[in-house]
Amino acid sequence: MRHDASNPVPPRRLMLGAAAAGLLAASGVPAARAAQGAQAAALLAAMDQATSVQQGRGGHKLYVFFDPNCPYCHQLYLKLTPLLQRDQLQVHWVALGMLTASSLPKAAAILQAPDRLKAFETNEHDYDFAANGQPGGGIEPAANIEPRTRQLLQRNLDIYREHKLFGVPVMVWKQRGGQADMFTGVPSDGQLRELLARMA
Repeated sequence: MRHDASNPVPPRRLMLGAAAAGLLAASGVPAARAAQGAQAAALLAAMDQATSVQQGRGGHKLYVFFDPNCPYCHQLYLKLTPLLQRDQLQVHWVALGMLTASSLPKAAAILQAPDRLKAFETNEHDYDFAANGQPGGGIEPAANIEPRTRQLLQRNLDIYREHKLFGVPVMVWKQRGGQADMFTGVPSDGQLRELLARMA
């Protein structure tokens, strides 16, 4: 079934998809690893067509698909933020609006803000403390979504869908050897250290 930015994906399906992708990546089966490598390379090549919010200015680039209401994306944010300066990291947060009914207007509020990074960080800093009392990201949903913003968010979702991704967050990056790699879900501290050590 196709999903667009106005048709939220059931949270259970997202989480089951993330778990399945994580198990596949962890299996170490050569065919699975080769397939993931090809998928990661194609996804990384598409990142110049995505609209993202940059956090940090280091030389190591990490791209993350996220939904403003995703609790696992918020966990990843909390893990990555302290590492931005120490590891010369920059994270490009690629907004999706698909998890719940308020995801799209919250993603739009981030992209339509005069300072996108400040709006993104407000969403994360105030997670589960929105003024309207709703769970999820803390930014107030946009009352009006501009046509251009809707196009940008739809393009992000198209990239996500075209590369057969499941669940959020999804990370993709280039390794030092030049090959691409990806990870679905929230890595453990050990996995995150290994990821950063291999990052170009």
